[in-house]
Order: sequence, then structure tokens, then C-alpha cells
Amino acid sequence: MFSLSSDRDQIFFTEFGMIAGRNLNLLRNSFLTTTKHIWNTPTTNAPVNNASRQLWGYVAIAFNRVDADRQRLVGPDRLCAEWVIKNGGGICTVDAPNRLINSYNILPPEDHRFKVKVVDGSGASLMKIGLEHFKGCNHIDTVIFHKCKHLESDGLNGLVHLKDTLKSLQISECNNISDDGFDVIGEMKKLLELRIFNMSYVKNLDAIVQNLKKALPNCHIETTEKQNDEK
Repeated sequence: MFSLSSDRDQIFFTEFGMIAGRNLNLLRNSFLTTTKHIWNTPTTNAPVNNASRQLWGYVAIAFNRVDADRQRLVGPDRLCAEWVIKNGGGICTVDAPNRLINSYNILPPEDHRFKVKVVDGSGASLMKIGLEHFKGCNHIDTVIFHKCKHLESDGLNGLVHLKDTLKSLQISECNNISDDGFDVIGEMKKLLELRIFNMSYVKNLDAIVQNLKKALPNCHIETTEKQNDEK
């Protein structure tokens, strides 16, 4: 029997229903196209994989778009937290900076206007358009992007919304980000700690580090993985 095996599964189907309500025709057409490929596939898995990727691509984009109506209702910090959690990451609040919230079930109630302090995107399906959720979040001082495979080379540009608060940043194993994707970090004048490692598409990490040291003289930069970083 089919069952929802995790909080993330429950979040997915709740959000999918909300998205379908708002964008019924788009999702219905893409879903029907996908299932047609799947059920008509005789022996090879390639069409199934391609169709499945197409469907999940639509879902990933929908999960990363800023919902302006909900933002007006609950505020930028809660919407940012919901965005991170529904894509597989977690957050910490100013009130509880050491307690990772990675489930809707442990989010404070909607009438409690908390402030996000830490964003942990480890393994999350965060995309460039999703970083617009940072706008209006004025207390985020720590961000971790680890194994965020959907962040494109210019996917870090949304960090500019945190230039007045961000103090600690980790970017690691985000394999779609190349050398020029780090340019925006030079604008993070409050940044005190930067960790960059295991970036397979970066060609000249030394040059990136030297440029960032000039732009951010007060920032300590590390380029090696620590033992407890593996996730």
C-alpha cells in the first residue's frame, strides 16, 4: 500500500496540491505528457528518465518561486524558512540559533513572527530563483550551500540580499557553479568566514581566493574539507 514515508513526502503532496490549484493547466499538461511517455515505454528506461526529469524540473521550479501572496500573509522570514524546508534543507532562528528546524511539524505557529538566522541548504534542491526569498530577511548571518546541485553558475547572485548581515558562508560540492559564480561574494562586506571546497567545475580556485581576499580583507577563507563536513 502507498504511504507517505516522511515529513518531506507530506510537504511535497501538500505543496503539489497548492501548485496544481494555481497552475492547473501547466502541471496537468506536463504530467500527462510525462505519464504518456512512461506507460508507452516498452523496454528502455531512457524515455522514462527523461520524462521524469522534465516533470521534476517543473516541480523544482515551482517549489523555488516566491509566493508573493503568502509572503504578504506570513512575512519574508517564515516564507524563506518554508522554502528551505520544503526543498530539503533546514533553518535556525534568532531565538534558537542551535536548533535546526528541518520539518514543517516543528516550525513555530504562523502567528509567531520568528527571524531566520541560519540557512542550511545541505543536499537541498535550492535554485537561483529561490534565493529571492532572502529579500527582506534581515537577520540571516550564516548560509551553507552543500551539494546543492540545482544552483547554476550565477546561482549565488541572490546572496546580495544578505550583504548587510551575512557573516559566514560555505559553498561546497555545488557542481554547477564555476569560477565567475563567486564574483558576487566580493560584495558581502560583512563576511568574516568563507569556506569553499570540492567544487569540480571551478578551474582556478587560487585566483578566486586571491580576488576575494582583496575584496574582503577581514574574511578568513578556507578551501579544505574538515572531517565533520561530510554529509
